[in-house]
Amino acid sequence: MSEDFAALAARVRKLEDIEEIRNLRMEYHRCVNEGDLANVGDIYTGDAHVEFEGVGKAIGREEGGKLVAHLARGLSFIKQFITNHIVHVNGDEAEGVSYLDARYVYGGTAVIASAKYVEKYRRTPEGWKISYMNAVTYFTVPFDKGWANPGGPEIQVPIPAGAEPA
Repeated sequence: MSEDFAALAARVRKLEDIEEIRNLRMEYHRCVNEGDLANVGDIYTGDAHVEFEGVGKAIGREEGGKLVAHLARGLSFIKQFITNHIVHVNGDEAEGVSYLDARYVYGGTAVIASAKYVEKYRRTPEGWKISYMNAVTYFTVPFDKGWANPGGPEIQVPIPAGAEPA
């Protein structure tokens, strides 16, 4: 009976870990969507690799938070919606991928964007944190051009001072 209980406890722990990790991704988008940019870096480890492929990257909790805040502040409107967050936990490490559907306004232009987040997570004394994040853009196009022309004009957000270009 104790073996059954131990197996059940391990399964529950894994489910709790997955939910805590998914909440990191949801917290990121809550911060961005609601303009709570001062706290967005809290989801990262101190040595996190944070990258927006082709736009910019940063190392560490503070710099990662600054990069996200800078990119979000460059937009006059931003709402992001995350789906299909798949998480694989292996002890105190985990990996995951999720998909983004977003609406922005940049320089007065309405924009549709789609991307995926490829991530690694680590259990820390503070709980689960993102140790690696790479946002890979599928397309970013003006709304009036539509996403069916992914080869169309991309809208680029300037890289913040001090961030390393991708």
